[in-house]
Amino acid sequence: MTPDDAPVVGPVAAPALHCMTFNVRRPMPHLRAAHPDAWARRAPAVAALVRSEAPHLLAVQEAVPTQVQHLTAAMGSRWAAVVADRDGADGTTGGEHVGVVVDTDRLHVGSTTTVALGPDRSRVGSRAWGAPFPRIAVLVELEDRVTGVRFVAIATHVDPFSPLAQVRSARLIGALVREAGLPAVVLADWNAGERSAAARVLAEEGLDDTWDLVPARDRPAGVGTYAHYREPKPGGPRLDRVLVTRDHPAARAVVQRVAVSTRRPGGVWPSDHTPVHAVIRWETP
Repeated sequence: MTPDDAPVVGPVAAPALHCMTFNVRRPMPHLRAAHPDAWARRAPAVAALVRSEAPHLLAVQEAVPTQVQHLTAAMGSRWAAVVADRDGADGTTGGEHVGVVVDTDRLHVGSTTTVALGPDRSRVGSRAWGAPFPRIAVLVELEDRVTGVRFVAIATHVDPFSPLAQVRSARLIGALVREAGLPAVVLADWNAGERSAAARVLAEEGLDDTWDLVPARDRPAGVGTYAHYREPKPGGPRLDRVLVTRDHPAARAVVQRVAVSTRRPGGVWPSDHTPVHAVIRWETP
């Protein structure tokens, strides 16, 4: 077995909860078969990656319906997709989807909500704050079948072009977490690094980067998460991050491990982004 065949985290034993966020990169038409961005080339690597990592909670960005089906088929029947089209369509148009894939043996899926990242969150499919495309967040209430903790998982994909959209989306995510009234895990392609203005807003909103909650001695070397089919840049911005609520009275997230995956199953980069992992456990009063 080569390092690329072995999972970075892989299955974890309860009460640990394996969370993962992954921008799978939508298919681009008219690429030659050998192009590193070609979906037909990447699809087996994506399947091998998610199957071997087996996260309990996987957030996906840029996944069109055929890619969502590919992911769930690779992971197995106990994983269920809770995703939404950013354009507000019914899921048959082939547009980009955001959401989570949930291990239903470990997590019970409750209510779900899709909101627009904009001043009118009910207008899914709208554009706001200078973003050229619609942006959404998908909220899913979950119950951990092992610990009994109820929490909200939020998956989102923030605009890369407008700094205003990044900051205001961060404020909105904070508001959504407060309104949910539950401990939260927020998994996203933030399109802004950990030192950005948007990241500072998220911290002000009480959302902590899991990377910072692991002792420095146990933290892997940081690399940028937008690798674009090359070796990630050491010390580059971590655009993809998993955040948790800071000391919620109902349950505190203790972070046991974090990782950025640089695996290339079969010698192929699965996406232009590298997946990010966080293993947490819920600690109740």
